[in-house]
Amino acid sequence: MVVKVEKLASALGAEVSGLRLDGALDPEVSAEIVAAWRQHLVLVFRDQKIDDPGLLAFAKSLGDLDLAPALDSKKAHVAAFPEIAVVSNVVENGEPIGGLGSGDLAWHSDMTFQEEPPVGCVLNARETPIGGGFTWFTSLRAATAALPDALHAQIAGRKILHDHSYTSAGTLRHGVVPSADPETRPGARHALIWTHPSWQEDFLLLGRRFNAHVVGLPVEESEKLLDALWAHATDPAFAMRHEWRPGDVVLWDNLLTMHRRDAFDSGARRVLHRAQIRRLSQQWRAAA
Repeated sequence: MVVKVEKLASALGAEVSGLRLDGALDPEVSAEIVAAWRQHLVLVFRDQKIDDPGLLAFAKSLGDLDLAPALDSKKAHVAAFPEIAVVSNVVENGEPIGGLGSGDLAWHSDMTFQEEPPVGCVLNARETPIGGGFTWFTSLRAATAALPDALHAQIAGRKILHDHSYTSAGTLRHGVVPSADPETRPGARHALIWTHPSWQEDFLLLGRRFNAHVVGLPVEESEKLLDALWAHATDPAFAMRHEWRPGDVVLWDNLLTMHRRDAFDSGARRVLHRAQIRRLSQQWRAAA
């Protein structure tokens, strides 16, 4: 087996070929994937014929998994596989089969409202619309390296509230009661400059813009600072766009990137299955 890694964009992203993701990876292959993942942050595997057990086996080759997160619908995961979330706009028998609909999803990293956010995510496309629904990624590694001195000084020692109440679609999570007070909103408070638990590098951790708040600042000052940080971090120079095809598997570093989704035709079917890696296996962290 010859694994080939081809760079996709200047700041991040690579396509991996020569590999079938139909189960657990050999340790030697896992080591190659982890090394490419660390370097490129987003890995794209095209034309994969993978089922849910295979998706879980692939993800578990890299680390420990979380259960599927609560989205904005009751049916947010695969019944037989509670680690797999369903991202879809499809409605069957009057109920959504997954979450997050067909609208724009704002820039975000997943689940940063947890004290220990997942280090990675794996997303497999089962059905995709023609045009639209593309996913953009931006490199927080590149954004941190290029952070202006004035902005860096403003955030030194400061923390940001990562609100738990809403999804990246701006919809209320199922079962959550929102709060208007930033000091009492549910969610973690992480340092704006955080240390990656796998790679031990410092980077700008933003999470998502909606309901974010810089702890200890008046709302107006917090909003101004966060607007400047998001404008910097989402500069097109740091970004890449992925155009989905059925059979795609995309693995990304959830902490060193943010991602967003373009809207698509609500009448078109889009179904993706997702697993999230809570932490990298110790052997890969040690190897890194």
